Formats: sequence, structure tokens, C-alpha cells
Amino acid sequence: QPELGKPMRNCYPLPGPDFTYGMYMHKRDGGVPEAIGHWDSVKAKPRKRVMPRDFVAMSRGAVAEGCTTAREFALYYKFKDTRQVDKGILRYGGKVPPGMTFGRPARPPTPFFDIMQHRYKELWMEQQRARTVVQHVVKKKLQPGEVRGNRTTFLRTHPLPVKKESFWHLQRFEKVWAPHNPSHEQRQLFWAS
Repeated sequence: QPELGKPMRNCYPLPGPDFTYGMYMHKRDGGVPEAIGHWDSVKAKPRKRVMPRDFVAMSRGAVAEGCTTAREFALYYKFKDTRQVDKGILRYGGKVPPGMTFGRPARPPTPFFDIMQHRYKELWMEQQRARTVVQHVVKKKLQPGEVRGNRTTFLRTHPLPVKKESFWHLQRFEKVWAPHNPSHEQRQLFWAS
């Protein structure tokens, strides 16, 4: 029977006070001093990465060679196995090219001397003065009482060319002359005589 108010005891005997729980590493276990004292680094082993096949380049080459059927394409793919180029320069065990810098470039420093002298305010004031001068020149071009020209006034002063009206006839009636329908030249000859 278990004791009142206590959990039931198991039947396994516990080891003595000298027993160490966990795994003991014979080669590397130096305790806390070794863990703090030096950094345990592992050298990376270079491994060759197998890139996938570049079907775009292979298809382009097959067309250049004159392949037209699926069987010819399959034979070309078999003999010309082209792989994609590995563009990742920092793969596991890869080397960084010399002179390469990672990250975004830093923003150029703010010229504090220009801020202290109110240089940006002066530049803005110069731009506003130049804009005001241009506006005055545009206003002076218009004489007092003169109306600005718009599309309607321009079309009144420059009328569009008049299109010549052509009376269309059926082609079979073009060469036929009838006394009741004379041409313009025939009418002029008739009235002149």
C-alpha cells in the first residue's frame, strides 16, 4: 500500500552519489573551462553541387543543328548534356571573390556645414526668384486687352484646306457621253459657241 499523501514508489534502485547522468565524451569533454577557453571550429568540406540540366540552351543548340522531331531532340539531349551555371558564389565551401562587399552602400553623409549656413534655404529662394521672373516675362508678352489664343481662334485665323468634292460614278458610265449629261469641258464649249 502507498503511504498516505505520497506517490507510489517505483521498484528501480537509483545509482550512487558518484554516478554522472548524461553522456560522457572521452575526447572533447573538458568541461566548462574548455568550452569557454577556445572555439571548436569545423572545417567545411568542399562538395561538388550537381546543377540541373539547362533545357533552354540544349533546345537552342538542337534547333541550330537542325533537329525537328522529338526523337532527334532526345538524342541531342543525350549526347550534349548541358548544365546550368551555378550563380551562387557563397555556397557551402565556396570562396568570396576579392574586392566584393556585401550589403547596401551607406548613404552619403549630410553636409552639416550647409545646414548650419542655411544653404538649402538659399537654393530654394533662388529657385523661387527664377520662377517669379519667368512668370513676369510670360505675363508681359500679353498686351493689355489682348485675349489669349486658343484652338478656336487659331482655326479662325488658319482655316483648314477645303477638300475637293469628287462625284463618284460607276466605272462603266465613265466613258459614255450622253447629250443629257455632258462633261464640264463639253458644257464650256457649248456655252462658248
